[in-house]
Amino acid sequence: MAVVLSLMASGLVLSAAPANAGVKPRPSVVDAEVLTPYQLTNQVKAAEALRADLMKSSAQVAVANTRLERLAAQATTLLANLSAARTAQVAAENDAAAQEAHLVELGLEVEAALNALGQLASDSYIRGGGPLGDIVEIFEALTAPSADKNTDSMATVQYLIDGRARLFERLEDLRADQVVTSARAEAASRQAAVAAKSAAEAKAKLDTVIILQRAALDALQNAQSDQVGRAAGLRGALLRSESKIAREADRRLAQALQGQDFKLLMDSSPNCGQDTANYPNGRFPASALCPLYAAPDEGLPRDNAMAFNAMSRAYEQQAGSPLCVTDAYRTYAEQIVVKLATPELAAIPGTSQHGVGLAVDLCGGVQSFASAAHLWMERNAPLYGWFQPAWADSSGPLPEPWHWEFAS
Repeated sequence: MAVVLSLMASGLVLSAAPANAGVKPRPSVVDAEVLTPYQLTNQVKAAEALRADLMKSSAQVAVANTRLERLAAQATTLLANLSAARTAQVAAENDAAAQEAHLVELGLEVEAALNALGQLASDSYIRGGGPLGDIVEIFEALTAPSADKNTDSMATVQYLIDGRARLFERLEDLRADQVVTSARAEAASRQAAVAAKSAAEAKAKLDTVIILQRAALDALQNAQSDQVGRAAGLRGALLRSESKIAREADRRLAQALQGQDFKLLMDSSPNCGQDTANYPNGRFPASALCPLYAAPDEGLPRDNAMAFNAMSRAYEQQAGSPLCVTDAYRTYAEQIVVKLATPELAAIPGTSQHGVGLAVDLCGGVQSFASAAHLWMERNAPLYGWFQPAWADSSGPLPEPWHWEFAS
């Protein structure tokens, strides 16, 4: 008893959870949560204020998203232009490289032509060939003893004259080609560089704008996420109050949220419940649990929570509000508290189904066998892996309409 009182005094009661099929416990808060008129008014006012904030921030986010989409479209166009510019740049650079290679070839050919001309000069003035040799050939042709001999000699003279002319013409053509090719290569390189630079500058400017816009949008979304988180807690309180006024406030808040609280929960789901080690009953760390939809203070192991959240969302789409939760996972300390409060019903601490995250206790009408909410659970819960154990059924030994378990 001293240990129990010490645990209670130390504030070890953290979150509530459902009962064990063996020794059927009852949730700590099964019936409607009783709020004073003052508390109810404050809850409704808070819900309405959040609803107004959500609608305002949603409009701001919508405007920011529209602007971002417009900028994204511009980015797509600029990126396409940049891609085309880079393609043109590559083609121009390849052309420039080809022209440079051609210039090298022309240089070699010019050098060969110059060498040939140098050889002619050498033959003429050193070895007696070249032009002097041509003169000898011409003299021999003019003094040939026969017509046949004359014809052969003249052909030789014509060949020598044509060959020299071709050599000079080739040299001139090569030099002209060098000038044209060099200018073309320089122009291609300049054009490619200018295109790449302008496209890169345009993209850099757009990237800067989008970074700023993304930062502004993130700030708005973060603010809205904070609002959504607060709204989720309010919805849980409003749902548990069972007041028509509270229910109406929750409905209006749900309309403003437009499922954002569920989306927020799903967005964060990859980061929750990743710790799947086997823990003792009632000793699960926060890393092994995921929050429940519209009841963020309650948690279950990942698969169980995801199945429950999908079921709660489906219920909301039909009934207009999510499932109301009073208890889910229950710590060992909480099991002690429940056992002290209802010793004849509660499971022995450390044996509760709540302590292993396999049970929830529901409100919002589900706690009555005759309600439409309870009938919906009977018909739909099995589709999501949830059921009511036989002992808790209306014909069971300890009827508990609020108690539902997950088939792991």
